[in-house]
Amino acid sequence: MDWPFLVLYLGGLGLASGLVMSLIGASAVMVIVPGLTIVLNYAMHKAIGVSLLVDVIASIAVGYAYWKHGNVDLRQGLWIALGSIVGAQFGAGITVVIPGLFLAISYGAWMVGAGATIWSKGLDRTKIADRFYKYVRFESKTRQIALCLFLGLLIGLNSGIFGAGGGVLIMLVLMFVLDYPIHSAIGTSTIIMAITAASATTGYLVRGNVDVTASLIVAAGTVIGGLSGARFANIVSERTLSKIVGAIFMILGVVMTVLRFI
Repeated sequence: MDWPFLVLYLGGLGLASGLVMSLIGASAVMVIVPGLTIVLNYAMHKAIGVSLLVDVIASIAVGYAYWKHGNVDLRQGLWIALGSIVGAQFGAGITVVIPGLFLAISYGAWMVGAGATIWSKGLDRTKIADRFYKYVRFESKTRQIALCLFLGLLIGLNSGIFGAGGGVLIMLVLMFVLDYPIHSAIGTSTIIMAITAASATTGYLVRGNVDVTASLIVAAGTVIGGLSGARFANIVSERTLSKIVGAIFMILGVVMTVLRFI
């Protein structure tokens, strides 16, 4: 692929990932990794590394907007960030010993599962929040801190292995474990997601699995797509959008898996 077309493709990929992030809250990794591996034949490890660096840049851009309005409070959220940093490093280390074929198949299965869930259940954040509240709310300060560290570790581990930022999970922890108001939870979770992704990105970077140039081009498109998507979020119903995106994710997951055997 010639360089001008490559830049256009990477920018378009970022635009699509930004739209998905802003419209339904899904991680950019679900668009970027398939786009890089299927079309550009990127190795799985490098594709995930690119998606992580994009998450860092996009999350900082969005988080800054919330910070300007006073909706970022990292004082208690740092416990989650601390756990996620450790988990992300551990996850990034694990991928070194995971064969690319196994990682691709696992990722494809994860895409199909996530797509099926989005298709069938949509993204009803109220129901998710209610379940979360029922099982993980603790009044004890010590238990709150321990739970935040543990959940942060799991979120970071997922980020290190699959490149997912975990922003929605972080937001729920902030709201229902640490009693953050919604706007502060969203803003703070975005910054913590940037910290988590930065930790995982470092792990991939030192192992040579991050294409920085491609990441910057994709990130530029992601920021533009995210800002644009936020303006048009109410044009299409969430149910319809969930059906469309869920179907796309399932198809991409199948294609990613099948291509490994061709």
